[in-house]
Amino acid sequence: MTLSDVLEIAGAVMISLGSAAGILFAFSSWLGHIWAERILSKEKAKYAEDLEAFKKQLLLETESHKTRLKKSELIFAKEFDAASALVALIRDISPTYSHPTMDWHDACDEIALNFGKIERLIGAYLRAHGAVLSEPVKDLLSSCYGIAGENQFEVSDGDVSRKTNEAADSLHTKLQEAESAMLRQVNTQIAM
Repeated sequence: MTLSDVLEIAGAVMISLGSAAGILFAFSSWLGHIWAERILSKEKAKYAEDLEAFKKQLLLETESHKTRLKKSELIFAKEFDAASALVALIRDISPTYSHPTMDWHDACDEIALNFGKIERLIGAYLRAHGAVLSEPVKDLLSSCYGIAGENQFEVSDGDVSRKTNEAADSLHTKLQEAESAMLRQVNTQIAM
């Protein structure tokens, strides 16, 4: 065997190995590409499914939040109307400055003289707005309703007893407390 034969055989082996390596490389590249596409398509499908589930969940939460917001807006509007009506009611019930020497005792006498009217006004207010009133406000107004109802017959011929005058003072104080509580409640919601 001569050197040229050895080189020829070595060259043939190298070409065979190179060809086999080339074929093996091409095959593995092709197979790797197919596997990569399959894995990628599975991952894409999984992520697309997860994305759709997330979008659906976000949409449901958004709709739920919108519904709660609409309800909150409606309740706030009703509470605002109730607070405005209460302020107007108290202004209608409050005595006017009717003579130069009028003091708080005279003002309470004027309130006491209108207990019948005040009872009707508070009753109408509670019927119209009772559903949106907080319990403390409702209790204060119910107490005022009771004070007016119980004491309206204590006034005779324009004379107001000391007890009835004190009841008028108590009614006015409780109305002021109810007004303050309602305005605080509305202002707290506005500040949010």
